[in-house]
Amino acid sequence: MKKFHYSFITVLLGLTMSLAACGGSGDSGEDALPDDSGGSNEAASSDNGNGGEASEEENNDDTVDTGEVETSVEATGDEDTVLEFWIHQTGEDETNAYIERIDAFNEEHDNIHVEAEVIIDDGASAYSDSINAALVAGNLPDVMAIDGPYISSFADAGVIQPVDDYIDEETKDEYVNSIIEQGTYQDELYSLGAMEASVMLFYNKDILEEEGIEPASSLDEAWTWDELMENSKQLTTDDRYGLNLFMNEGVGEWMTFMGAPLLWSNGGALIADDGSTSDGYLNSPESIEAFEYVESLFEEGVVSESPSQTQFEEEEAALALGGPWIAISAEEAGLNWGMMPYPYVGEQVSPSGSMAYAVTSNAENPEAAAELMTWMTNEESSTAVAEVTGMPPGNANAFESMEKFDEEPWSIMKEQVLETAKARPTTPAYPVVTDAFAQTFHAAVLGEDIEEIADQQVSRVERELRKFD
Repeated sequence: MKKFHYSFITVLLGLTMSLAACGGSGDSGEDALPDDSGGSNEAASSDNGNGGEASEEENNDDTVDTGEVETSVEATGDEDTVLEFWIHQTGEDETNAYIERIDAFNEEHDNIHVEAEVIIDDGASAYSDSINAALVAGNLPDVMAIDGPYISSFADAGVIQPVDDYIDEETKDEYVNSIIEQGTYQDELYSLGAMEASVMLFYNKDILEEEGIEPASSLDEAWTWDELMENSKQLTTDDRYGLNLFMNEGVGEWMTFMGAPLLWSNGGALIADDGSTSDGYLNSPESIEAFEYVESLFEEGVVSESPSQTQFEEEEAALALGGPWIAISAEEAGLNWGMMPYPYVGEQVSPSGSMAYAVTSNAENPEAAAELMTWMTNEESSTAVAEVTGMPPGNANAFESMEKFDEEPWSIMKEQVLETAKARPTTPAYPVVTDAFAQTFHAAVLGEDIEEIADQQVSRVERELRKFD
């Protein structure tokens, strides 16, 4: 039995670089490859955890102790095609799911062998930094995980390549619409994802029952903005907030992921559909009205500007607009919880987007690389990842084989992913677009002049867009 060779890279501090170092133009660093932290791109790598190469005795023992997980590794021998694969890791169970699926791929394919590196995410910019470091050094893998909203940035920069020639329409139809939307740039498909994401309105069942508030149990019953405001007011007491928006996450991607549907639902947008301009979109009357709604939530005192990390789990907030991971933390806290659809005012829209796989420009055998990409996102892989992470599957067929998504509260998540999910804008200027949104959202939280801030941020985006004319 063939087992894939893998190593762990712990990305620390050290090397600073940007797309400008690879031929891009520089303007206050705004054209750097995606940096989740909003700061400089810093990276370095370590080995397998024991300070150097594994000893001969360790290799003969055929077991690698990475400090995170243990798995057997057998010699690969001569292979027709060897694919280097980078996986983004956030937990040991998730990593083990990837290991099992790659082992299965290697068993199934006689002429293709995968050698994978599991990149440990430190919760900041580590994964993006490791990609930037490899890009400058010219040693990108054949296939790598990329945060979905940044696919267009990598595609425009020529870091990844389209895969339409290797993936037929029947295969594409297996994925939820938002996965294809997220992975498409200029009408070409660049990525596929095993998992999706969403944001639901989590609620404390005991508190809502005490207050006589009826939760929504389907998309048809989703709360409107007015209902969210009224109920949040009723649920707010001297020692409890009505709603948690997780402002502790800071001014960054979370605000865009969680907050963009407020604009979309009201007819607003971050940027034009064709990506040509942000003027008249981020600062449109419809968008400003959505930001003003955010402002009103804080003015009414139903949301905290600085909540604790576990405000909802500790029953210091009755509602929480959060991702699938809240279900796990609420369960671990012993909370009697439920989830409702994302609130709306006009069109029902919900957030989407998660890590996806793409074939890099370094791949010498893109057809084999695309085969790996589809394997790691097929029904079996998508089901395995969903089961250990709690995230909804990116492959629609996986929903049919996972019974939990047919019953509340998980049926809410399924409905959103299949019916209301919308990908964040696909534009090479996305790093600046998302920061512009987050800065405007934050201005609303602080009660600042939203129109003035929105106009300032639009000017930033317009300058960035001109680089891609």
